Amino acid sequence: MAAPRLIPIAHEPGYHTDQIGRYADGMFLASAWDHLVYVHLFDHEGAYRHSTVRRVEDRGALDAALGELVAALPGRVYGDIAVQLFQTRQEGTLFGLVDESGDRASDGSHVDWVELYPDRLGFSEPWDGLYDT
Repeated sequence: MAAPRLIPIAHEPGYHTDQIGRYADGMFLASAWDHLVYVHLFDHEGAYRHSTVRRVEDRGALDAALGELVAALPGRVYGDIAVQLFQTRQEGTLFGLVDESGDRASDGSHVDWVELYPDRLGFSEPWDGLYDT
């Protein structure tokens, strides 16, 4: 089964996907990586709109900076989302949900796989929103 047009991502409080859900204008996916906090915004149908990425010099301030980004989203409700593939490069870092289907093990077998960057969360069959790290 090829990767679906909309990739489901399950909301898991306390884990990598705890800052995802819906807001007044669509859906959001937010996280922190290295010294960066970011929020990706999507329309109600899951099409990518844009990303806001901020550098945070003090890693101890990452949670607060992420909280500020997410708090600015009107009508925010945490929950599962389903979004289209996208890519953007900001602060020298690839952000996106990228189709990496193919022979991942170099053994001649094909695997349908989508990777969330820079978090390195992998999504695959049964396309239930759960990820591998």
